[in-house]
Amino acid sequence: MHQSALRFDTLSLRAAEIADLSLIVRARFVEAADTMVHLDVRGVRPDRMRTLWPEVLPEAMVHGDMRTHYRPSAAAISRAEEVLQEWLRVHVKEGERRILLSRWSVCLAAPYVAGSFRDFCARTGRVRRTAERRIQSEFQNLASVLLAGLPILQEPDWSRIAPIMPNASGRFDRVKPQAPKHENHWLPDDARPVFDPASPELAELAKRLERGNRRRAKMNA
Repeated sequence: MHQSALRFDTLSLRAAEIADLSLIVRARFVEAADTMVHLDVRGVRPDRMRTLWPEVLPEAMVHGDMRTHYRPSAAAISRAEEVLQEWLRVHVKEGERRILLSRWSVCLAAPYVAGSFRDFCARTGRVRRTAERRIQSEFQNLASVLLAGLPILQEPDWSRIAPIMPNASGRFDRVKPQAPKHENHWLPDDARPVFDPASPELAELAKRLERGNRRRAKMNA
């Protein structure tokens, strides 16, 4: 009995560690995609052993009224190399899942370049929920592999990645909360009470009130 409980605790602890580590793995993929978008290197693919170091500073990108001056640091480029050249190329065995991981990451990091992941699934005939389940499963598989082989895992630059990640607090902490609805929320702002002396409902209400007053007067007499 004691051994079974100990084994259950060990499995629960490992599952919790994998769940926590999969969040870092997911953030690292998004960071790698964001780094690739801001590098002035053409023809780089995850399945080729090439350097991602840029030789020149890329020009500022213009999108709408926003001008981006971000240049990835040396540490960010090294982390991106690890994700693309080792994690994606070595540990992700299926080509379909490589495509899903790469496309999901770049759609999240740069939707103005790659579009949304929903549109990608619709355009390519993929079921979005199935694709997202496969992506999450691959993140957990990678977390399990990294947990067994790496004592220390480098975390991404959270200040850069947190606003990009889904369900991140940075996206919603500045949103004004919706005011609670009161009982007359369906009325327009300029609504005024309407009194109709000829209303049968009003006449019936007056009669009930009068009968109630008479009963109370008799009881108090």
